[in-house]
This record gives sequence, C-alpha cells and structure tokens, in this order.
Amino acid sequence: MLKKLGQAIGLIDRYKYEASTYNAEKSCYNFSTTNLRFSEVKGFFKEAKVKGLFDPYNIENSYLEIAWPVNAIKTGILERDKQLVEASHFFFGEQFPEIIFKSSSIEAYKRKQIIINGTLSIKDTRQEISLFASYSTDKSGHIIFVDYELDRFDFKIGESGSFAIGRQIQLQLDIALNY
Repeated sequence: MLKKLGQAIGLIDRYKYEASTYNAEKSCYNFSTTNLRFSEVKGFFKEAKVKGLFDPYNIENSYLEIAWPVNAIKTGILERDKQLVEASHFFFGEQFPEIIFKSSSIEAYKRKQIIINGTLSIKDTRQEISLFASYSTDKSGHIIFVDYELDRFDFKIGESGSFAIGRQIQLQLDIALNY
C-alpha cells in the first residue's frame, strides 16, 4: 500500500521493477514425457517469440505472450523431431506453425509466486489454463519459472489409443525479461 502511494506521488520510481525486453539467452523451454512407459523422452524448443511486461509491484498490468515455432522442437533424434513437426496426429507444423500462449491476467499468489491465466493454442485446439509460477529478480530483470503438466489428449497430440508416448507432458519454462 505504501509502495503504491509512493509511486502515485512520484517518490518511488514506478518503472524500476518493470521488465519488458525478452532475454533469449537466459530463457529455456524444456519438455519431457515417458516413452513406452520405460524411458523418458526429453526435448526443448530451440526458440520462442516473446512479448511481455512483468512488474511484481504492478502485477495487474503485467502480461505474457509466447509463440513457439513448431519446427523448433528438438529431442536429439532427427527422425522423431521430423515426425513431431510434420505428422497430422502430432503438431502438423505445415498447417499450424506455432504453439501460442497469451495471458489474460497475472495474479499475485504468495511471496514471489504468481498465477498466469491465459489461453494455450496447439493446432486447432484452444484451452484456458492457469500456470502456477515463481519468479526471481536480479540486476538485469526477472525470470519467471513455470512447471506445468499438460495432458496431450486435451490438445489432440499423438494418437489417443497409443501407449508408446505418455499421456502427460511435463513442461519446464524459464522466461527471462530484462528491465
């Protein structure tokens, strides 16, 4: 309350904690799932397009938009990557070149924890989701840490009757925004 009052009358630099420039070098987008229930498949998105504004002292004006190019999926096995990108029962990159998340609101939750509400679009499926996240702050900006479990059946990823791939996909996202 005192901080907001200080910002309103100009005693505190209201933009000091506002981070809006995407830092690709500090960001990473990892995923993992099981394969044939015996081994773990790990991968990442090599790139992302990010727009956002994050200010923990003005959280109601914060937002996040991320687009991951489907052809940026990397698992370490070229044939698997090609199948994930091209196959219609996976990501069908020719018709749906990006996976998109757009926040609708960001809420304070607990100390250095937030809830990011928004829409996740994969292929022709859009779903409202809530991401529980934490963040850290350093001299260059903020890093938002998200751990999320995605049900691939909700987004028509892979064949629903197949047990070759686990149903749950673990996402670990580190999104860095500089001041």
